[in-house]
Amino acid sequence: MLLPLIFQAQQQPLGSHYLVNPYSLNPVFAGHTYDRAFFMNYRRDWVGIPGSPVTIQMNGHRRIVEGLHIGGSLLGDQADIFYRLRAGLSLTYRLQTGDNQYLILGVGGNMFQSLIRIDKANVDLQDPVLRDLDRLLNTNFNASFGLMWQYDDFFIGGGSPLVLRTREAYYAGTEGLFAYERAWDAFAGNRFDIDGYWEFCPTLLYRKTINQPSTFDFSLMFSYDRRLWLGALYRTTGLFGLSVGGRIFDRTVFHYTYEAGIGGINLGSGGSHEISIGFTRPALAGETRNNGIRYNRKKNYYQNGNSTKLRRDQHKTEKKPKEKYRRNNQGQDRNTVKIKPYKTPLQPRYAPYERF
Repeated sequence: MLLPLIFQAQQQPLGSHYLVNPYSLNPVFAGHTYDRAFFMNYRRDWVGIPGSPVTIQMNGHRRIVEGLHIGGSLLGDQADIFYRLRAGLSLTYRLQTGDNQYLILGVGGNMFQSLIRIDKANVDLQDPVLRDLDRLLNTNFNASFGLMWQYDDFFIGGGSPLVLRTREAYYAGTEGLFAYERAWDAFAGNRFDIDGYWEFCPTLLYRKTINQPSTFDFSLMFSYDRRLWLGALYRTTGLFGLSVGGRIFDRTVFHYTYEAGIGGINLGSGGSHEISIGFTRPALAGETRNNGIRYNRKKNYYQNGNSTKLRRDQHKTEKKPKEKYRRNNQGQDRNTVKIKPYKTPLQPRYAPYERF
């Protein structure tokens, strides 16, 4: 009762759906997985605890011109009597530096509005300190940025979701309400093709906020034909997560995650639930699909069931030779006598019997 204690907690809600919605992690991911996307996300932390945090957010991005994407996000977070609203815009530029190599820069600006509902707290509103005061409100602005290098399906980069340290962060004790500290993150991942249909995607994420411990996320995801997937997550705070999702229609994505932890408050928290629904348009690079035919970019051929066809660029480059005509000795019209050109048989990619 005589000594004040200061507690610190996370500034922003931590989600795990950056595997299917990477733009929610950093603006540098606009155009990385999807050329155009819009996601809606709902997260409920610690469902077994009354007044536990609830987070609702929407975000999306689209291409303006070649290599330039614009994005926006809106997030609302509530934890008992604490409310927070974030609205932001971003620009992302993709510079091609080589064959399947890109250097990507993303910058954004955010507005934060923080609110404490005094009228919903278990306090005496007739107290002279709280009289005629039903809420505490503060609005400030911040910035974010990210830099990433991408080679084929591998990416590595980092950035800051909160670049500026607010003025309130320099105050001590209870004077520092609604303070924001600088935050940093780094990420790396790759997509491995197993057999043309199954894919394996590991991801590593590092988060660090000034004056708070660092956290690591280790994520794994297995996907079949990029239409169904299963994932797993481990966070160094003692949290485990399991994910399942799929592409319901050609451009509709659904993803669900359940998280549970060990030790501390996690034992009686009841776990956390997170659901995302997205409407996407696949990025131009990578695998393309047309009329149910699957084009394997790495193996350079079309495959539909047991049939195998030549790659599409070979069909464009090979032209049929024109038929040549000549007159015969009797002076007949040249169209009556044809010289058939020699046809070079096309070589199949696999055994010849596959062409029959």
